[in-house]
Amino acid sequence: MAKYLYGRRVKLVLLTPHESVTFDYKQTETHSMGIQFNVPFSDSSTPPTCTVTIMNLAAKHRKLFKKGYEVKLYAGYAEDGVGLLSAGVIRAISPFTSDGTNNTFSFTYREGQEYSKLLSSAEKANKKADEARKKKAKVIGKKAATGLPKIKKHSALSFGKNTAASTIIRRIASDAGITLSKVYLAKSKKYKKGYAAHGKPITNIKAIAKACGSKVYYRRGSIVIDDLSKVKGHNEHILVTEHVKGRHGGTGLIQYPTTDSDSMAKYKTWTVTSLLRYQVSTGSVVTVENRFLKGTFRVKSGEHVCDDSAFTTAMEVYV
Repeated sequence: MAKYLYGRRVKLVLLTPHESVTFDYKQTETHSMGIQFNVPFSDSSTPPTCTVTIMNLAAKHRKLFKKGYEVKLYAGYAEDGVGLLSAGVIRAISPFTSDGTNNTFSFTYREGQEYSKLLSSAEKANKKADEARKKKAKVIGKKAATGLPKIKKHSALSFGKNTAASTIIRRIASDAGITLSKVYLAKSKKYKKGYAAHGKPITNIKAIAKACGSKVYYRRGSIVIDDLSKVKGHNEHILVTEHVKGRHGGTGLIQYPTTDSDSMAKYKTWTVTSLLRYQVSTGSVVTVENRFLKGTFRVKSGEHVCDDSAFTTAMEVYV
């Protein structure tokens, strides 16, 4: 039996150091707390920034939101249920505003964890040793500190000859505490001379993935590595069609698919806009049936939007 895409449902989960707090929005005539959002997604290696606005949120609940806290955003419908759209860490909280009738509370968060700030175990150990030395020097004085023994530095994570790229990526990620939800390298590269992971762990992972013909991107709060092909996409079995006269239903297509005229682009893309489909994200494989565009395609980028007038998913697909 078909499930109707009707009756908005939005769930926001705030993870504080002490508790998990859930805010639910259900589209009813009496529900005064609305949750709006803009959630972009793409196969860029730079994590997207998302915005959430909550209407008429009580002061005691506004105080719970702090920079650095993790949030998870879910959306869907009364009959179809909700699914995870995005997860990340709060970066900024906007000033609270009120028009006398309704009040507005907004914040932005970046998809995923703050992986760019993570250090390798060697870097952590060296940093800790340096801080301990500075603390001791402050106590005994700079002159006396010159007589202290030299700090023994920890070496960067190193790998022997002919180590597989996939092994290096997983080891670097594990050492730094980076969670990888998927690793697929288009080329099975081995480092004949070995590899030393100097610098930021996420930078090393991106460089190795690129050398293997694959790409690092963020998907629902997690890091994914794959080759952007349809074969290695995430098949959520999504069909996007419009209503056809004389036939039951349709699956959310709300306008004709469009394409740009950039003939110089490496890959041709089309833009498809539907009612919000939480199943769709970067790398999703979707089937579109329309007189202008028909087939199965991989999603390159897009945006989930929820506001007073829209509850939509716009997706750019590779053709």
